[in-house]
Amino acid sequence: MTTHPRRFGVLVLPDAGAATLLDRFRRVEELGFDQLFLPDHIGNIFATDPPWLDGWTMTAAAALATDRVRIGTLVANPILRPPAVLAKAALTVDQLSGGRLELGIGAGIMESDHHATGTTPWTVKERVARFPEYVRVLDDVLRRDGGPYGFAGDWYTVRDLPTGPATTQRPRPPILVGGNAPTVLRVAAERADVWNTNGRPDASVDENVALATDWSRRVDQFAAAADRDPASIRRSVLFWATTDVLTGPATLDELVDRYAAAGFTEFVIGWPGSDGERETFERLALEVVPKLR
Repeated sequence: MTTHPRRFGVLVLPDAGAATLLDRFRRVEELGFDQLFLPDHIGNIFATDPPWLDGWTMTAAAALATDRVRIGTLVANPILRPPAVLAKAALTVDQLSGGRLELGIGAGIMESDHHATGTTPWTVKERVARFPEYVRVLDDVLRRDGGPYGFAGDWYTVRDLPTGPATTQRPRPPILVGGNAPTVLRVAAERADVWNTNGRPDASVDENVALATDWSRRVDQFAAAADRDPASIRRSVLFWATTDVLTGPATLDELVDRYAAAGFTEFVIGWPGSDGERETFERLALEVVPKLR
């Protein structure tokens, strides 16, 4: 039976200047976290006023500012990046980091990303139809080590894409698929190494644990149907909103225990947003996380 070690990560929003973000990246590594993630939106999805840098550019910067922690996106955004462009970015960051990239991919759900870039928002039907092709292209390209790649689908076309040099991680960097929709769960089961959920912001802790458990079972079912070992797919959760361990009602200990019972082994918390949260964050990193590994 496949077993996975427990990992703890931090999602750092690019909502500050570059120098401040680099300090945060280094601190995440100093505190012993296993993973460092950035989001991939054109701006802050909660507000329009704060500063906001590009997530992928800062992921590349994180690759150079750190030595050990695994880095990646939670999650890369198909609204902003065609699959060939994202594949090249992933290849580049994987090499810059010496093989530490975790490539998180989402289906692209924020209309604000469309509005800011002058594209027509996708309907749910279109978004669902695009996603399997999008992940397929990424999976195919990152497994190659040279020569042109082509793909002709209903939504994406790639012609004569150079694929070299090879990624540092072989057969490719781990792909994390994030989301809860049935198509996203199926794509995760068929192609991903990791499935991630952040639950629903309007659901209680109990409801989110129950939802995650149900969605995880569906990943198992889709994996079995695709002739994959369900246990080979790591389960990851981002704690935020009602499950935010810095501001919410539940402790990290409690949430890890409850999600671990549903098969989750990777747990991501947010970078603190205030001085008070910073104290809690540092205490969790130094005192609680080591006991939970």
